[in-house]
Amino acid sequence: MGEAHAYRRIKVGVETLPPDPSLPRHRHDAPYANLVLAGGFIEASFAGRFTVAPGQVLLHAAFDCHANWAEGRRDVQILRLPWFDDGLEGRFEVADPDALARLAERDPREARAVLAASLKPVAAGEGHWTDHLAADLTDDPAGRLRTWAADHALAPETVARGFHRAFGASPRLFRLEARARRAWQAVRAGRGSLTRIAHEQGFADLAHMSRSIRALTGHSPAAWRVNSVQVAAASGG
Repeated sequence: MGEAHAYRRIKVGVETLPPDPSLPRHRHDAPYANLVLAGGFIEASFAGRFTVAPGQVLLHAAFDCHANWAEGRRDVQILRLPWFDDGLEGRFEVADPDALARLAERDPREARAVLAASLKPVAAGEGHWTDHLAADLTDDPAGRLRTWAADHALAPETVARGFHRAFGASPRLFRLEARARRAWQAVRAGRGSLTRIAHEQGFADLAHMSRSIRALTGHSPAAWRVNSVQVAAASGG
């Protein structure tokens, strides 16, 4: 999974980026929120491809892989906050981003709580075929790319090139990483044996899933399972 640069650290607080805040595809090992205060950019992630503007928020679950591109020529100012909900990601908006930025200077945790309470989803547009393919690759780990291309009257080469331009990764890599993250989430949640999870998530076998999860997260499924059990025991779960 070499196309996603591992792992970028999250700097909590307000940051001003240059007019071209482009970043190659990368990932973070913890969930976080990006609130845009000024400027804008394009991001392509497991949640989709979005153009974000002031007042909009991008929520990232743990081990989300995404790339960023410039949108316009203004400096980009963002507020980064730690996030806590791995089940919620994508593009949202808030009514008063400046008030959130001021609150974050005093108390980032309180700012996070206010952000969570004030989020509103942004209506999705019609979407390009690359957006539909990204959703299908995430939802259907067994889908065949050639079949998808034929069903949408596209040449396989067009699909490969167009998707890479839009998302910063080949369709096959995107699907493998999305599948690995979904399997990692199932492992941490304790949903069945590791062999069963590998089968349900469309991996050839347990070894294939283990390699993929380790490549994405840096640790094996067995290590994550042990960690989850220890965390649950420590919290009384």
